[in-house]
Amino acid sequence: MKDSPLISVLQCLRFSEAERQRLLAETEVPSQVVAAFFRVAPGDDSRAVASVLLDEISEFGELVRVTPDPGKPALESEAARDYLIVAIIPITAAEAFEDLLRRPSIERRATSSWEDRGDLKQLFDAGVTPQPLPEEEDPEDLLDRARKFILSNGGSTYLNSHSEPLPHAAEERLAILTLPKGFRASGVRCGIKGRKYDLGILFCEGLPAVSGRFTRNRFASGPVQLCRRNLERHSIRALVVNSGNSNAATGERGHRDAERMAELVAECLGLEAHQVLVCSTGVIGRFLPMEKIEPGIREAAEELEVGRDERFIQAMMTTDTRMKHSVRAFQLGGREVTLAGATKGAGMIQPNLATMFAFITTDAAIRQSALDQALGIAVHQTFNRLTVDADTSTSDSVIAFAGGAAGNDPVGADHPEFFRFVDELRELCLDLTRRLARDGEGATHLVRVAVEGAFNALEAERVAKSIANSMLVKTAVFGRDPNWGRILMAIGNSDARFDPNRVRVWLAGMLLFENGMGTGQEPAEVSQAMGHEEVEIRVDLGAGEARATVYTCDLSYEYVRINAEYTT
Repeated sequence: MKDSPLISVLQCLRFSEAERQRLLAETEVPSQVVAAFFRVAPGDDSRAVASVLLDEISEFGELVRVTPDPGKPALESEAARDYLIVAIIPITAAEAFEDLLRRPSIERRATSSWEDRGDLKQLFDAGVTPQPLPEEEDPEDLLDRARKFILSNGGSTYLNSHSEPLPHAAEERLAILTLPKGFRASGVRCGIKGRKYDLGILFCEGLPAVSGRFTRNRFASGPVQLCRRNLERHSIRALVVNSGNSNAATGERGHRDAERMAELVAECLGLEAHQVLVCSTGVIGRFLPMEKIEPGIREAAEELEVGRDERFIQAMMTTDTRMKHSVRAFQLGGREVTLAGATKGAGMIQPNLATMFAFITTDAAIRQSALDQALGIAVHQTFNRLTVDADTSTSDSVIAFAGGAAGNDPVGADHPEFFRFVDELRELCLDLTRRLARDGEGATHLVRVAVEGAFNALEAERVAKSIANSMLVKTAVFGRDPNWGRILMAIGNSDARFDPNRVRVWLAGMLLFENGMGTGQEPAEVSQAMGHEEVEIRVDLGAGEARATVYTCDLSYEYVRINAEYTT
């Protein structure tokens, strides 16, 4: 059962016996009970926003409780910004439900969910004995409990965590990487990609702990090699990024150009060159246009500020169709800390640590060794379980800055709250990982491959990646073709240990293979279920207790077009 402040809130809610029966009843379609708290952003018509959101949830789920009722005009506008709901959501619609709460009009949210009705019954039994509800229950007592738990009691909270389409001419201010205290960012158009943003700087005002993970491709770019060297000195203050040109496979000149970029940033910001990291992404094998980059760096250094992160994020994008970012806020050492991340990547992605960048900032105080350990755990369990096309880029970089401006006591690996930080970092990276897969080049589906019952964790991951990387599986998902034979083929191509007669396979929530043969599930029903934006492939190998989840996307005609025309 998940550890969340909403658990305590749910225990305190007075459900009628009829409501309890609805929540505890097993459903024909696999489902979960979800408790969610959300706050509508200031300036929006909160009742209208809430009404639309609840209508959309009702299209695929069943609302059991809504507090307060947005249809009551007597509610004060400020109070009506906050809502607490309990709903029954099909497993196949879980991501759609989460996406509804990630829209820009929702500034704060927190959720807990339960698939096991036995767990939920234990939760209810541990709370207050249920009593019949009056016809009208004042919602404010319940809402006050939710506010206290979510906003003051150390609960992890998503803050405006979502993917955004690229802004049009009128750009809006956006604080993501600069939301944690002590960070500034900028982005400029220096001409690498014509009139698009293509160069940015991220700067920390203090002396942060910084950790990185990079590609294992043997043709690692000059910027990647520079980053590895500079990180060894533990004095990083800034990062410069460009897109449109990866400065990879460019020989000694490429190394000199990367070093010159670091020197220019250092000159502009009063730093030493070894305090600057350099990240470049784009076409391989072309020299950087330094005559454009040098004035671009000077301009970007002058424009560093808080709250214009959309320019920095766009400056690192290549074939991405959306900005991808996430923010979390939580308590650490009695202080409110913020953890933020932004990522780019759509193709040439199978991190072996993808073309991918992920930049993370936090105002938490974390010791260098602890941050490095935390990032290693998070990357292994998230970015390293992502694949779009099984190709590992020459430029992959994941870099985390911990500035310490939140004022908490520095957290080391032996600190009692270290794994709280690890969990929050892992969830942030998982959110970014899913968004990378969803924005895969030409993708129409996010695909979640979950393997359980493996002999060990390594074999579980190998099977999951064998399925996720199969072109035949990916094209079947694109075409909504319930061809489970392709999944078996991918499982059998791995070196995992299992008895084929004990393997079970589910696609889009439907069991299609067990006891060594198909289950006779109607193909048309499976095909219809595969129409959701997120499709799950689940496999039970029946060989042990280990499990692993890998994220990927389908393979469409558009992927072929994008990559066939990439340099032409």
